[in-house]
Amino acid sequence: MTSGAEIYRMAKTGCIAGLVGGFALFSSFFWIDVDVGVPFGTFYKVVGMLVGLDGLPAIIFGFFAHMLTAALIGAIFCICSTMHKLLHISGVAKGIIAGGVTGIQVFAIFFVPITLYLMIPMISDQAIGHSLVSSDQMEIAQILMGTSDQIMWGALILHVLYGSIMGLFASFMLYEDYSMKKTKKEEKQKWEKTESEHWPST
Repeated sequence: MTSGAEIYRMAKTGCIAGLVGGFALFSSFFWIDVDVGVPFGTFYKVVGMLVGLDGLPAIIFGFFAHMLTAALIGAIFCICSTMHKLLHISGVAKGIIAGGVTGIQVFAIFFVPITLYLMIPMISDQAIGHSLVSSDQMEIAQILMGTSDQIMWGALILHVLYGSIMGLFASFMLYEDYSMKKTKKEEKQKWEKTESEHWPST
């Protein structure tokens, strides 16, 4: 059974790994903005607009929401890795693969529904003039609607990349722990074997 101290330690490790993955994608979101032809920070701004913000406050809110989510996913990722031996992040390759799979799950379970049922309807209203926005914002909304498929595919790639980076960093941080546990287990097995060989038979 995993102790509370172990869960806390894994959560802390996961938060750090998640933040590393989140920061690694920071510039990628701006790359998507440039690629589809909208101003820097549009992705974060859209997130902020969901809660009624606009302009710079919306971008700042979107950034912090993104980083908080990245840290939370990392914490859950590392805590879940303690639940079964097969889930242990005992190597770099395993960490990267597990992280990538986690990224796909987050994309499918959270990003897609939020985008389809919250973001796209809001942007669509702006694009067709149902929402009271400036002409510049209406033009941006029209560009986003026209490139929605491209954005979704790009988001999938970024989620896999985020998860892989998170898993890679988590595997680096946990490598020493799993190495020590493996060494202790081998030493215990060796000691038990030695004891059994010297224990008088009855």
